[in-house]
Amino acid sequence: MRVETLEDALEWARRTHVRLAGQIERDLGKVTNERSRMLLDYLAKHERTLSETLEMTRHDASPAALHTWCYEYFENAPSHPESHEAADFRELAPDAIMRKVLAEHEHIGDLFRYLRDQVEPPTAHELIDNLLSLEEHETMRLVRDAERMEDL
Repeated sequence: MRVETLEDALEWARRTHVRLAGQIERDLGKVTNERSRMLLDYLAKHERTLSETLEMTRHDASPAALHTWCYEYFENAPSHPESHEAADFRELAPDAIMRKVLAEHEHIGDLFRYLRDQVEPPTAHELIDNLLSLEEHETMRLVRDAERMEDL
């Protein structure tokens, strides 16, 4: 997906969560470790919910913010939105699963942090701050909930 506007960046983040949920769901039935299966089930649901939240955010966001051009910033971006790696969760222990999922969330967060420092319109800053806050809080929630599952 080519990212040219903040709306595209938001859509890329949403698709990243959908893709991750799909990869998790694909491997879920092939996992034999009960803890890993429980964690993957939770993560798939969480990623789907997060993608829906991002879709609602897009509908509620200011059109001026969404249409802010940002394509010229990606030449120097530390985390390009078009790069990603396919994940395979079948043989992973819960801690390795979390590392893979958190790396995806960090990839999204890195892009939003970078864009926040690049764009100028206040409405665009507000949108990016909200997106970044959502990603950071959801990442913290994932970690907290995974730790609780580990305690079971």
